[in-house]
Amino acid sequence: MSKKVILITGCLGGIGSSMVDFFKEQGWLVIGTDRRESYSNADIKITTDLNKVDDAVRDIEARIKKEGITKIDALINNAAVQIKKKFHEFTYEDWIESANVNIIAGFMLVQKLKLYLSRGSVVFIGSIHAKQSKKDFTLYATTKGAVRTLTQCLSLELAPDIMVNCLAPAAIDTPMLKAGLTKEEYNQLKQFHPADMIGDPKELSRLVLTLCER
Repeated sequence: MSKKVILITGCLGGIGSSMVDFFKEQGWLVIGTDRRESYSNADIKITTDLNKVDDAVRDIEARIKKEGITKIDALINNAAVQIKKKFHEFTYEDWIESANVNIIAGFMLVQKLKLYLSRGSVVFIGSIHAKQSKKDFTLYATTKGAVRTLTQCLSLELAPDIMVNCLAPAAIDTPMLKAGLTKEEYNQLKQFHPADMIGDPKELSRLVLTLCER
């Protein structure tokens, strides 16, 4: 029996790399994309910048064809940029990059890979910021809110052939999260969660797997 195939964008981030490792452990063939040229445990690594949407989608589609892949069982739109600034500091370029990476690239990948995804699953990694945000996160929160709406629309457009879901986690224990917090701030953040803990990226990966099994 051939391996199931999963495509994960943002494969070098804290959540993305955890999903790569987890799905490989589950026996899946993992395709990972990221704009950084660095090590990834993915079986197939595609270095491309989702901010350049058309070029990136072409790169990904071309590589999939080159590898002889005819079926993708799951697409995880995980890649995102989080630009944290004061209200008056945000620029037009910040808006364009946030929209391209966080919203448009995900839509275009689903559209261009639709035939590969037949009877498969799409999962968008959203954020609690879509419903409950804070100062300095205007662009990130707005685009994650759009991802939530996009998921609803795509689930209607593609049903019943392709299942589309969005997860909206709160804080997840990644290097990026820890880099932006002192130890005291990290401990305080835990108290805002009903479970009194920061989310575990491997637990998130298990939930993603549940949404990918049909």
